[in-house]
Amino acid sequence: MLSDLRLALRNLARSRGFAAVAILTLAVGIGASIALFATLRALVVEPFSFPRADQLVMVWSGDRWPLSSPDYFDLHEQATAFTEFGVYSPRRVNLGGENAQSVPGVICTPEVLRAFGLPPVRGRFLTAEDCDQGAPAVAIISYGLWQQTFAGDPGLVGRTIRLNGSDVTVVGIMPARFEFVAPWMRTETCQVWLPLQIKRGDGDRGSHWICGIARLRDGVAVAAADAEIKAIGRRLTAAYPDTNSKKHFLVRSLHEEMTRDVGSRVWMLFGAVMLVLLLACANVASMLLARNARRQGEFGVRIALGASRRHLVRLALAESLLLALAGAAAGLAVAVFGVRVLQVIAPVSDARRAAMTLNGGVLAFSLGLTFLTAVLAGLPPAFAAMRISVTDLLRAEGRGAAGSRARHRLLRGLIIAQIALAFILANGAALFTASYARLLAANDRLATEYVLSAGADLRGGRYGDKDQRARFCEQLAERAAALPGVTAAGTTTKLPLEGGSNTNILVNDQVFDPTADRTLAEVSSITPGYFAAAGIGLLRGRTLEPGDAKGDIIGVVVNQALADSCWPGKDPLGMIIRGNNAKPWFTARVVGVVENVRQWGAEMPPRPEIYWTPDRAWGEAVVLVLRSTHPAAQLAGALRREVAQLDPDLPLSRIRTLQQVVNDATQGQRAVTGLADFFMAAALGLVAVGLYGTLSYHVSQRTREIGVRMAVGAGRGNIAALVFGQGARWVLVGIAIGIAGALGLAALVRALVFGVSPFNPLTLLAGAAAVLIAALLACWVPARRAAGVDPIEALRAD
Repeated sequence: MLSDLRLALRNLARSRGFAAVAILTLAVGIGASIALFATLRALVVEPFSFPRADQLVMVWSGDRWPLSSPDYFDLHEQATAFTEFGVYSPRRVNLGGENAQSVPGVICTPEVLRAFGLPPVRGRFLTAEDCDQGAPAVAIISYGLWQQTFAGDPGLVGRTIRLNGSDVTVVGIMPARFEFVAPWMRTETCQVWLPLQIKRGDGDRGSHWICGIARLRDGVAVAAADAEIKAIGRRLTAAYPDTNSKKHFLVRSLHEEMTRDVGSRVWMLFGAVMLVLLLACANVASMLLARNARRQGEFGVRIALGASRRHLVRLALAESLLLALAGAAAGLAVAVFGVRVLQVIAPVSDARRAAMTLNGGVLAFSLGLTFLTAVLAGLPPAFAAMRISVTDLLRAEGRGAAGSRARHRLLRGLIIAQIALAFILANGAALFTASYARLLAANDRLATEYVLSAGADLRGGRYGDKDQRARFCEQLAERAAALPGVTAAGTTTKLPLEGGSNTNILVNDQVFDPTADRTLAEVSSITPGYFAAAGIGLLRGRTLEPGDAKGDIIGVVVNQALADSCWPGKDPLGMIIRGNNAKPWFTARVVGVVENVRQWGAEMPPRPEIYWTPDRAWGEAVVLVLRSTHPAAQLAGALRREVAQLDPDLPLSRIRTLQQVVNDATQGQRAVTGLADFFMAAALGLVAVGLYGTLSYHVSQRTREIGVRMAVGAGRGNIAALVFGQGARWVLVGIAIGIAGALGLAALVRALVFGVSPFNPLTLLAGAAAVLIAALLACWVPARRAAGVDPIEALRAD
């Protein structure tokens, strides 16, 4: 085998141009495959580095429905499947000091961090005593925050830092490799953990706001824990029918929860890049076939001197192996660049981006992929070598006709396969591009650089009750509205596209029935200027006024989706809405109707929504929204100064224009679309090279025929049409096969596209047009070369 490799190396060294093109072709396919595998491993296959990560599970009241605190205590006391079972709630934390900042954090019970199985690198875990009412304020911080904000101060544990306007003692620092994995914090890296101070008897079973996380006991499967939690849930439903009748408690693995959304997209992209690699292999195989056709005399001499066909097969495979190894070496450089690009465009947390690396597992995959590439690219030439006929090779007239026919069939098959694969990728790219365009169009009302948003978290003694927070919101909106160039300003508890809070409601003459399905309405607490600032149009009635917060019946504004759902064909103004409880916790009268905006991401349809005054806000988070006559990002500095005058210790967070908010919400689709377009471009480039090479080979093999045709009167246009016709037949057959393949794969991408059908005729036409344009360019040079053949020289050469 070593002698075969040495001979193959000498042969390739004599054909440096051919080798360079083949290596570059394989480098693109292998490099892109390695980069996508690194992403797949980090986000889907092995996303966690915790001890026994398969034992980590989430506990829900329903499908991603958080727990209430009374339900948690009951589940915690009765469940036996867990060694640790705690709850947490994400919230931003105001870190005071010389450079105040708002950082992602959570409040949690002690079991939460213990469940992950990684102890603090300094200090201790939270304890049950830390969660007692009146206990000294303590916190655990991340390794990154310790290094970046406190310069890795070795004496920080035991000292106090300023959090949410109070002095808090640091009792622990988590290790550098620890990542707090949470479904509600996919794109943020948690920096601070504070004790969650809840006790049995507090809270309402109808208030769902805490996520449950647990570690299974050894030998307990997820299904067994799920069955136990469901059994406890049924007992709770029997005991508390008014609040628990609609709950369906369940246990899911943390791995499933963290990968169920992103997994399908990453697997789809990995499948697409493997098609590119397959196309690259077919491309190199066709180049090797065409190159070996010019070596038939050499092969004939080898066989005549005693070489076996097995030796020729080994030689063909040795050449493909050397090309694959060189392609893999160059592909690693492509992979490094590809991983960096993917780290930038992936809508994931910093920790997940850092995990997207070329580690040992990825390099092992690269090695296996290299040998697979060598086999796929080398098998067609090896098969052709086995079909060589010595008799035909040595005949004066034959010139290997039998072997030539087999080679022609292989070349036709390879180029048709390349065209089919290219069409599938082109159709996919067209489909995702159309989907992304629809997604942007569905949210174009929000996408503007003239509206600025800024978050603040009103925590600490200064904002101890709802009235204090409501006054701050009103003052902040007034100050922002007075800034130069600002035409409207208001506050809200949540921005469009970024989720929020909701509640079930009663309308008309509905009465409370715990078993009945009632309208689920999103809830936002706003100041009056919010609608004008956000560009949400008033359709009927009026916006909120200060008096709407007073009295037994408050005034609310609803969106068109709620009006259509609850009062179809009727005037919603004056209609009464109540909380879905035996004793409704609010009663409201509709005073206005506004346009719909999407709440839970850019792709989910608008849900029914209620807007009421700031004093009814459930949490401490608030977002200021202001509209300006010029690009609003310029107002960030002035806005910070206004906030500093109201509260010098209050940092603003996530200062973004609404255009940036839309960009963040569509980042996943944008990444998929960009990668799909890149794969299409690579596929079209490869198929153009392959078609060019194959047609050039056919033209060289038909030089005598072309000379005869021209000698008997065929014009140059006829010869060019002959070559274009040959290419067109292959392209049409390839596109037909590609259409069948694209339709067969349509069901797999149905859930990944927005606003378009996977069977969209326009995207099929766009894919076909892209392939035809690439084919036209590929056919042009061989056709021109064929048309320029001198018939006398062609016949004399023959």
